[in-house]
Amino acid sequence: MIATQSNQLTSIQPRRVVVTGIGAISSLAPSAEESWSRIVAGETGIRRADDLDPAQHPCVLRGAVDRSTIPARFLFGKAARNTSFFSKLAVESAGEAIADAGLLDDDLQPAIDLSDAGAAFGSCIGGTYEDLLPAHETFLQRGTARVPPHLHVMFPHNLAAYTVQHRFGMGGPSSTVVTACATGAQAIGDGFHAIKYGHAPLMIAGATESTSHPLFQAGFAAMRALVTDSNDDPDKASRPFDASRAGFVLGEGAGMLVLEELEHALARGARIYAEIAGYATTNDAYHPIAPQHEGEGAARAIRKALADAKTEPDAVDHINAHAASTPAGDVAEARAIHCVFGERARTIPVTSIKGAIGHCMAAAGALETVAAIYSIRDGRIPPTRNYRTPDPDVDLDIVGNEAREATIDVMTKHSFGLGGQNACLVIRRFDSA
Repeated sequence: MIATQSNQLTSIQPRRVVVTGIGAISSLAPSAEESWSRIVAGETGIRRADDLDPAQHPCVLRGAVDRSTIPARFLFGKAARNTSFFSKLAVESAGEAIADAGLLDDDLQPAIDLSDAGAAFGSCIGGTYEDLLPAHETFLQRGTARVPPHLHVMFPHNLAAYTVQHRFGMGGPSSTVVTACATGAQAIGDGFHAIKYGHAPLMIAGATESTSHPLFQAGFAAMRALVTDSNDDPDKASRPFDASRAGFVLGEGAGMLVLEELEHALARGARIYAEIAGYATTNDAYHPIAPQHEGEGAARAIRKALADAKTEPDAVDHINAHAASTPAGDVAEARAIHCVFGERARTIPVTSIKGAIGHCMAAAGALETVAAIYSIRDGRIPPTRNYRTPDPDVDLDIVGNEAREATIDVMTKHSFGLGGQNACLVIRRFDSA
């Protein structure tokens, strides 16, 4: 039986997977294109948070989404009231991506049958802080009769995927990954493989995160992961790869892609942004917080993703890094890059956009993949904000402070997270040949 299943898997002809729609909500803007233009311009959405008391919080900065700017195009009335904020971020950004792909009519309803389409999503915390904790307080103070009846269909992580699939009639594969800061890239990778191996013709893939609860901030402060030297100068707080980096700033948002089997996209005349060519995930198996200091697990993910794409390291023109602005993490990633790319590592342009939007946890890899695809489309590498002092332990070509023009045919997108999680995507310029 096992041999038969193996033969069936190996007999599947892999399909090519392209990106036909993009959506995003970030601390910079409530749409993908505006977020991208502001990232390229070197702006930041990191601000001082009004709800964080400096007497209690050593870091009072956050890359928060401006809730007043988020459109409400896809959920109304009772459905909107009973949907958690992280799911609202997901449905708005997913709806933007689906519309961008030409899949919605003028009434924002599906223009084609999407019943075979699926979703591959991710979130680190779902509605745990925004829905579950307040319900727990209500339970303690007012008893079971006052617990919200919709609690268990609001906070769970998979409800973002449900909300999107229900809204747009997507009855195909459905998955939700929770792999710390690697989540966004891993969800896109899972969506890519679902199409590559014939499980669906189209997937909406990405991640969503709401990080505004003070307890979430407090947990990372207790780990000493947050930057504490810039409360009065938020603009300079997040400094990926810079020798002075001192920790990350939490961000939030959502990034979504419409992934489509190539022939399906061509048959309907879809515009194609780029091709997802490879994906892999590994684990350091080393420590729950600290990365393996030589980047060995990360290097395995990069190599395996390149192998999945049938692409040699010498073909890579650009790296969109995870680089959260932590002393240990940025060096470990740099060492992984040196390990995979050898002498070429010093000449490949590398960027991190976390100085622009903060570290958006699950959504980080998804929002950064959005930026990566726009980089290929526009031939522009966004700047690594606040990169001023090179770190000899990094020793890479960091694109600092100003966008750089570049022709990008193949690139890697890295995402790494707590629990030793590593994920890598290989993205290439679309070529019909």
